Amino acid sequence: MSQLERNMQKQLLGTPRESRESPGQRYSNPSANSTRKSFMSFFGGNGNDGFSPGSLKKSGLSNSRLSLSIRSNQSISGIKSDYNVVESFGSPLPVAVNEALTFKEGSCNVSAKCAQNGWAWVVQGRRLLIWQYKESSQGIKTGSPPRSLKPQRRGGSLAQCRELTLPHSDIGHKSSLVSVFQTEGQQMASCIAVSAPGDVRFWVSIAHDGNSVDLTNILDGQEFVQLLNLPAQNGYLAVTTTCNLVFLRVCLTNGRYTLHHKAIKPATSFLGGFGKKFASILIGMNNSGEKDQLLVGMCSESNSNDGQTIVAVLSDRSLQRWCLSNKGSTEQLIYEDVQLVDTIRKEFQQKFWNVRLSPDNVEIEMHLLDFHVFKGKAYILAGAVNAAHAPQMCYAVVMATADTDCMRLESFTPLKLNKFYMANTMQDCLSLRFIVSSTHIYLYTSKVVYPLHLLNTAPTGEPEAEKVEFHQLDDRILCAAICNHIPLFLSRTHGLVSITPGDFDSTEVLNMSTCNTPDLFAPASFYVSSNLHEQSTLSGSCNKLNIFELDPDDVYSEMGDEVCHLKAAFLYSLKRNNKMANTVINELNRRFSESDPDGTPVDAYKLDRAVIGIAEDLAEDLPIFDPRWEDACQDHDINRHGLGSSRSMQIITQLRDKSTALQHFIEFLHSNGFWDKLNVLPNGSNMAKPTCYILADISEKIVAAIALRTIQSKMPKPIDAVIEATVAQWDEKPQGSLTVQDIFYVKLCKFQHIFEAFVDVADECVATQEQTTATVAQFILDINSIVLHILGEVLKYREQNAGFFMPASNKVDSYENLPWTAVSGRVGARDSLTRLIDITLRYAAHSVNEINLKQNMYQQMVELTDIVLDGRKNYLESVRDVEKYNVLQQQFEAHRNELISILIKDKQYEYAAKLAEKFLDFQSLVIICDETNDKERLEDYTRKFEDFDFSQFAINWHLRQKRPGEVFERFKGNQSALAQFMRDHPSLGWIQLMFNGDFERAGRVLFELGQNETEFAARKKSMLALAKLAVLAAADPNLTPQIDQINADLLIIEYQEHLGHDVLQSFGFDATDQKVLKVEEIINLYITEENETANEFDFRKALELLNFVDQPYDMRHKVWCAAIKRDNWSDYDPNNAVDYMQQLLFFKVIKVSKSLGQDSDSFLPPIEDFLDSSELGNLPQQKSFQYLLKLTYEYVADLFKQPDESMEM
Repeated sequence: MSQLERNMQKQLLGTPRESRESPGQRYSNPSANSTRKSFMSFFGGNGNDGFSPGSLKKSGLSNSRLSLSIRSNQSISGIKSDYNVVESFGSPLPVAVNEALTFKEGSCNVSAKCAQNGWAWVVQGRRLLIWQYKESSQGIKTGSPPRSLKPQRRGGSLAQCRELTLPHSDIGHKSSLVSVFQTEGQQMASCIAVSAPGDVRFWVSIAHDGNSVDLTNILDGQEFVQLLNLPAQNGYLAVTTTCNLVFLRVCLTNGRYTLHHKAIKPATSFLGGFGKKFASILIGMNNSGEKDQLLVGMCSESNSNDGQTIVAVLSDRSLQRWCLSNKGSTEQLIYEDVQLVDTIRKEFQQKFWNVRLSPDNVEIEMHLLDFHVFKGKAYILAGAVNAAHAPQMCYAVVMATADTDCMRLESFTPLKLNKFYMANTMQDCLSLRFIVSSTHIYLYTSKVVYPLHLLNTAPTGEPEAEKVEFHQLDDRILCAAICNHIPLFLSRTHGLVSITPGDFDSTEVLNMSTCNTPDLFAPASFYVSSNLHEQSTLSGSCNKLNIFELDPDDVYSEMGDEVCHLKAAFLYSLKRNNKMANTVINELNRRFSESDPDGTPVDAYKLDRAVIGIAEDLAEDLPIFDPRWEDACQDHDINRHGLGSSRSMQIITQLRDKSTALQHFIEFLHSNGFWDKLNVLPNGSNMAKPTCYILADISEKIVAAIALRTIQSKMPKPIDAVIEATVAQWDEKPQGSLTVQDIFYVKLCKFQHIFEAFVDVADECVATQEQTTATVAQFILDINSIVLHILGEVLKYREQNAGFFMPASNKVDSYENLPWTAVSGRVGARDSLTRLIDITLRYAAHSVNEINLKQNMYQQMVELTDIVLDGRKNYLESVRDVEKYNVLQQQFEAHRNELISILIKDKQYEYAAKLAEKFLDFQSLVIICDETNDKERLEDYTRKFEDFDFSQFAINWHLRQKRPGEVFERFKGNQSALAQFMRDHPSLGWIQLMFNGDFERAGRVLFELGQNETEFAARKKSMLALAKLAVLAAADPNLTPQIDQINADLLIIEYQEHLGHDVLQSFGFDATDQKVLKVEEIINLYITEENETANEFDFRKALELLNFVDQPYDMRHKVWCAAIKRDNWSDYDPNNAVDYMQQLLFFKVIKVSKSLGQDSDSFLPPIEDFLDSSELGNLPQQKSFQYLLKLTYEYVADLFKQPDESMEM
C-alpha cells in the first residue's frame, strides 16, 4: 500500500491521536490547496508538476474539512471528474420527464430549463412537463442552514410531474419561453408560456391544464426567444430574435384572469430624425439599410426600492439598458451602448493576434455567445475567429459594469481554449455557454463543463484545474442553473447533478465573509503568463512558502508595533483562525484611527506605511533555508519572520513563492477592509503615489524578475553581464559562496536599475568598436529582445490584474497612476527605454544593410516606442488637475511626435501609422497620407476618427501648409468632411440663424449660397428650397421679390431635371448627380440633334426657358431653326400639302404654344427671319420650303383667329 493510500485510509477510517488537534491549536502546514494534484489544464499548465505520494500532509484545515476534500469525487458513472465532486441532486426525475429525455423519437425537439426558484420544466413538442426539483425555502426557520444548500442525494421517491399543453405553433416551442412561479400563499404554482410566433397562454394552476387564458399574435412577423419574469413589475418581458420587447401582464378582473401586452419602444427624437434627413439633403448621405441586430441574451439587473427594474438586453451590436416602473406601465431606455461590442472586438484583436499595436489590420469574425448579470456585473462569453491566421475559434470572458451613460469594460480574460472552426464544426464552436456564481463561472457545452475561478468578481486567467466530462454516448447537458450557490446541470441520462470543488463545504457558502483564506478557491496561478506557467503555484512550490510555517503568536509578540500586528493578523487569517484574526484586525483599526498617547495627532498614513513596509520586505526577504544565506539571515534577525522567505534552493522558485505570498497578503487586505482605507503616501515630490499602485509596482517587479530568470539560460552572456553591472552600481559584493545573481534576485525593489544597465552595456559594445557593424547590431537586437520579453510579461500581468490593484471606487477618480515602467529617472524605466530606442536607430537600423535584420530592428523600435508612449498616455488619462494636465499633454505630444517622426523620416510608414493611430497623432497620419499620396488611407482615417474630427484637422493642416487647393481634391470623395469644413465658415452661419429664429437673414444667406452653387443641381435646389421656407417663415412682404427670384431659379432646375438621362450622358454629364447647368445649356440640350426623342413639348420647354435668357431673340431663332431642321420640307404630296404640313414638328410646336394661350406674335418670329436665315443652309432657296412655310403661317393665322375677328368677316 502506498503512502498516499495509507494517508487517505487514515482520514477515512480514523484519524490517529497525534493528528487530532484542539480548537486552539495553531496550524503551520500548507493550506488545503497544497494537497491538490497539479495537472494539465486545458487553459494551460504542466502535468509533470504533480506532487509525490508522500507530499500529502496534515492540512491546515480541520479534520472534517480534510475528509470532505478527499471524499470520492466520482459519484456518478459516466461522468468523469478527478478533482470535483459530481453528485445527483434532488429526487429522481419523474417518469414522464425521463421518458421525454431518453426516448429517441421526438428527443431532438426537447429543451429544458431549471429555475432558481426550485422548479424545472421540459418542452417536447406541445408537451410542457413541470416538476419541483427543490423544496421551497418558505417555512425554513431563520438561523438554520437552508436544507437546499446541502447537495441533496436522491431518495427513492419521485418528484410529482404536471403536464400542460402549449398553444399551437408552426415553430417549435422553447423552454426559454416558459416561466413557472409560485407567489406567497399560493398552494400550486402558476405558469405562463409564449410561443415563438407570439401566442401567450397562462395557467393559474399547473394542476389544471384546461383552465388557461390565451392571448394571440402579440407581435406580427417576429420570433420570440426568451421570457423574463419581473416580479417587481407584476409581469413578464418577452424578447424577439431582433431585440424587440413586449411586456406581458396577467390581470384579475371580476374574478376572471386576462392577459395584456404592451410593446416596449424607445422614445424618438424629432430633432434627431430631422438631423439625419437634413444631412442627407445637404451632402447626399445614403444611409443603406442595415441588418437587424440579433439577440444574445436578456437579464434583469436589479430592483430598486422605488419599484424600478433595470433590464439589460445584449445583441450582436449593442447593449441596451431599460428601466421599467409603475408595474410595467412606464419604460425608459437608459442608453444603448454600441461601443461595448467594438471594445470587445478590439480586445480580441489585441490579445490574440496583435498584442501591442493597432488592431485595425486584423479582420475577425466575432460571436457573442452568452450573457448573464450577477451582483451588478455583466458577464459576456464571446468567441472570435481570425480566418487569415488560423481556422480556430478563440474564447474570452468579458466583465463590464454599468455607468450612468455607458458600459465600462472591467476585465477581458482570454481563455486557453480553442476549437477548430469550419462549416461542419461551426455549431459546436458556437454552443459554449456559462453560468456564474459568487466564486466560479462554469463554462459548458453539451458534453463538458469547465469550472473557472472568480477573483474579485473577475475571472482569472486560469480555471479550476480540470474539465468535467459527460462521456456517455447518448448523454448531453440540456441546461444549467445556480441554486443557492450550487451549480446544477440537467443531464439527459442522469437528471440533475451538482458539480462542486473537491474541498467545497456547502455550509461555508452561508457566510462567505468568514472565508478569509485566499486559497479556498485560489486561482491556479496569480502571476503566470504565456512563458511563466512551467510550474503551478498550487503545486509543490507552495510547500516551499515560509508563511505557512510561521507562528502568528510569535510574530504578534515580536515587537508589538503595527507592522508586526498586521503580519500576525494576516497569518491568523491564512490559517483560518478567524477569531484571533478579527481580534487583531479590530485592534489595528483602533490604533490606526486614534492619536498617540503623547498627544501627537492621528497619522493618516500609518496603515499605508505598514502595508508598504511589509510588501517591500516581502519582496526582498532572504531565502532562510539556503545555507549560503545563513550569515546574512543572522545579521537580519527580523528575516526569520519574513513573509516572502522560501525554503527552496532555486531562484526561480523563490521568486514565485514571493509572488504567491504577496498575492495572499493583498487578498487579505481586500477581504478585511484594509484595501479601501489605503491612501496616497506623500513622498516630497510633485506626485504622491497611491499605496495600491505601489503594491502593484512591487508585484510587477517580481514578475519582471521571474521573466528575466526564465530566459537567462537561453541568453546567459548578455544577462549575466547586465546583472553584474547592476549589482556593481549598488556597491554590493557577494559574501562566501553567494553569487552576484543571488544578490540581484533578492533586491527586487530596485529591479528597474537593470534597464539602465542594459543600455550601458549596449553603449559599451558600440564604444569598443572592436566588432563588426553586423555583430553590434545583433547584440543590440538581443538586448532589445530581453527587454521586450521582460516588459511584455509585466504588461500582460498588469492587464490581467488591473482590477486586483484598483483603488476603492470612491478614490479611483482622484488618484494618479504612473507605473514604474513609465517613470523617468533612476526610479523608473522610461529614460532607459528612450535611450535604447536611440541606440537601436543609430547603431543598428541605420548601420546594417541586411533587410531582415533591419526590419527586426524597426519592429523592436516600434514595440519599445509603444511601451513608452502607452505608459505616458495612461498616466495622462489619470491626471485630474487641469493645469498639470495641459503641461503633461504638451510633453506627451512632443515626445510622441519625436518618436514617430523618426519612423516617417526613415519611410517606415506602416510602423509609423500603427503608432500614430493608437496614440492619435493626427499630424503624423496626415503627413503619411501626404507623402504616400494615399487618398484611400486619408478617407479611412476620416471615417475611423470621425469622433475626433480628424477631417477638420487634416483640412486645417493643408491650410497651414498653404495648400488650400488640395483640400477639395483630396476630400472630394468625402462629402461629410467638406460639409463640416463649410459649416466651420461664416458663410454657413445660416444654421445658427435658423435655430435663433432669424429667418430673414437665414433666407438671405441660403439664397446667396443657392445662387453661388455651381456644382450640384440637387444641392442648389435644396438651398433654394430652404431659402424659400425661411423667407416664408419670416412673413415679411418686402421679401416678395426675393421669393419670385427663388421660384424662377427653382423652375430652371425643374426644367433641367426633365432632361433625359441619355442626352445628358451623351454630352458627358452625370445623370444621377447632375451639375448645375446654365439656361442656354439646358435649351441646347432640349433641341440638340443628339436628343433624338425630343418632341413638340420639349421644344416648347426650350421656348419657355427664353424668359430666363438675357438675349432671347437670337436664342428663339435658334430654337425654331432646330425645329425646322427636324422636318423634311421637300418630299411631300402637293395634293395633300395641308395634311403634310400638320405633321411637321414646326407646326406642332406652334400648335402647342397656341393651345397654351400664347400669342403667336410673342413667340413666333416673322417669316422673313427664316427665309433669310443662314443657319438653315440652302433650305430657304428651295421652293417647296418657301411654299410649306408660307402655308403654315397662313394656316396658323386662319386657325387661331380671335372670335371678334371671325364675326367681322
